[in-house]
Amino acid sequence: MATSVALAGLDALWHAPIGIAFVDTELRYVRVNKALVEMTGLPCDNHLGSRVDEVLPADAEFTKAIIRRIDHVLATGNPLENIEVEWESVGHSREPRFSRTSYYPVRSGSSILGVCMYVEDLRAQRRSEQQRTELLERERHARADAEAAAQRLFMLAEASHVFTGASADLHSLVNAVVRMVATILDGGCTLAMLSEDGEEVVPAGAYHPDSEVRKELEALVERAGHPVGEGLTGMVARTGQSLLLPRVSPEELLVSLPAAHRAYAERFTPRTLMAVPLRLSGRIIGTLQVCREDAERPFDPTDLVFLEELADRAGQAIQNARLLAREKEARAEAETERARLHALVTQAPAAIAIMRGPDFVFEFTNPLYEKFSGRTGLVGKPFREALPELVRQPGVVDVLCRVLQTGEPFVGHEYPVALDRRGDGTLEEAFLNLVYQPLHDAQGHVDGLLTHAVDVTELVQARRRAEALEQQARRQAEFEQQLIGIVSHDLRNPVSAILMSAQMLLKQEGLGERAFKGASRILSSAERATRLIGDLLDFTQARLGGGIRIQRRATNLHELTRQVLEESQAAWPERDIQVSQSGDGEGEWDPDRLAQVVTNLVTNALRYSTPGTPVQVSTRAEEDTVQLEVHNLGKPICEELLPHLFEAMKRGSHDGASSGRSVGLGLYIVQQIVCAHGGTVSVQSSEAEGTTFTVQLPRRA
Repeated sequence: MATSVALAGLDALWHAPIGIAFVDTELRYVRVNKALVEMTGLPCDNHLGSRVDEVLPADAEFTKAIIRRIDHVLATGNPLENIEVEWESVGHSREPRFSRTSYYPVRSGSSILGVCMYVEDLRAQRRSEQQRTELLERERHARADAEAAAQRLFMLAEASHVFTGASADLHSLVNAVVRMVATILDGGCTLAMLSEDGEEVVPAGAYHPDSEVRKELEALVERAGHPVGEGLTGMVARTGQSLLLPRVSPEELLVSLPAAHRAYAERFTPRTLMAVPLRLSGRIIGTLQVCREDAERPFDPTDLVFLEELADRAGQAIQNARLLAREKEARAEAETERARLHALVTQAPAAIAIMRGPDFVFEFTNPLYEKFSGRTGLVGKPFREALPELVRQPGVVDVLCRVLQTGEPFVGHEYPVALDRRGDGTLEEAFLNLVYQPLHDAQGHVDGLLTHAVDVTELVQARRRAEALEQQARRQAEFEQQLIGIVSHDLRNPVSAILMSAQMLLKQEGLGERAFKGASRILSSAERATRLIGDLLDFTQARLGGGIRIQRRATNLHELTRQVLEESQAAWPERDIQVSQSGDGEGEWDPDRLAQVVTNLVTNALRYSTPGTPVQVSTRAEEDTVQLEVHNLGKPICEELLPHLFEAMKRGSHDGASSGRSVGLGLYIVQQIVCAHGGTVSVQSSEAEGTTFTVQLPRRA
């Protein structure tokens, strides 16, 4: 995290006026800014990932010295500041460089991540020093030159003072510069700046002691700029070389000026002029030009040096103005961002608070936090005083202390708390999705907590109610199914006794007609009760046992169906049961269970069909499956009942005469048996076509 922050800071200083580089512990460049790239003369990509001795000449003394200083900072953790050195750029020009370099360790806690180097280009300073030395030499040879130099230095100091006073605003600074230079050198002065892309020279300010000429110069500033390389100022901006023309003819001047400046030159013809580049940390940012119309007072090299000195100070003042402007912009952006963040936190759909120090004093609370806690005016109060009921709850203060001591965040899901929201001692239970995030001071120490809490009390209570209802429904369903199983199981013995007794009565000789009919009714009722008990047992097994169990063996569906239909025909002698069969009916199924399927479907068709109409049963074999269809005519099944027909306790008719003889388990059991075989069962029913049940069975599992 610290490395990312450091690198982000370096990225923000890409356009800084001094060279900046960050090297890791292996002496590899991790970040370099534009100014350093321009100093070394190599592209940014040639630096990143390369060692210092791979970018700079490995055998050069200044390279070895840089490596020694970096190693010293890495080893000791102490910075090295303001070390001046002479070196060569490694680009094509191999030009000599003079710089002042400082080395600072970059830390993350107690670990050193690398070294940040600040490189200030001293070429202009060295050049100024050299020029100042030359002036001093001349002073020693001629008192007149010394007095002139002293006067110029005084003027430079005065100019620096004026520039500094006006540097808070770039426009005011430019006007102060041109006025000061024009006054000192007694001529017209113009200052131009390079455009953002560096392709155009744009006039920024002008001044002339003569008011009439001044108006023309100011009008010239309002016009568009001209390309770099065009005209005298364009050439200075392109080459970076100062220009001195002690005497110039009108013809020469008109040829050398941009088209936009020729009208001025024709009216007010300069006869001597100077132009010097404006530099910012070695980078050309514009030009400063001075001219006179008096050919009897030509500019000389001393004037040129003086103008360069003024340009250096003007460049420094411009740098300060830009830095101040950027600082103001950054401060305004920070204030805007702070206001935006405050609004966001204030309106956030979560309870947010900031607590500081070992007593957890509230520094900030948003409205939702105050609403949730039932209190206002928490800011400035320690946690124990503001929320005493939470202090008494086990573990709450321990969690806060642990986050403050370890710096590890705490996340609580549905964290339970009890709050005295009404202030009368009545505690209300609440549940929070809670995060305690540690906050760090400037030294990286944990000095507070950020609380982010979302009230999920209603969700927790709703889930608890749903779970309770679900558990209650599950217990009720299990009880019902167990009751059905117990009842059906316990009924088997008495019904079996009734069935055997009825069969024995019917076998007795000499039984009267009335007794015979009574015994037959008893036998029929007992058989129906037996089937009902079997259905109930199957139902219980399907619900509680995970489905009806089957025992597969080789079975012929055609033969099984014919046997069942013979029994059904004997039970319903008055009805016409038709059968059709095709294909190979062999497969691996449970014959008893399939007989139960055929019986239930055929009995269902006989029971709910119109008397006198046939019931058609067909079995057809395909390559991998066999199909059973049972069709009957009669009143169709209600459309709204069709999706629920195979559910337990559902019947296909509301006819009391027929439905009273069934509890609605037959079709449910049919579906369970078919599903146990891996098959499907479906139904189609209409007034015109009648009702057809279709069973598809795979031949094998």
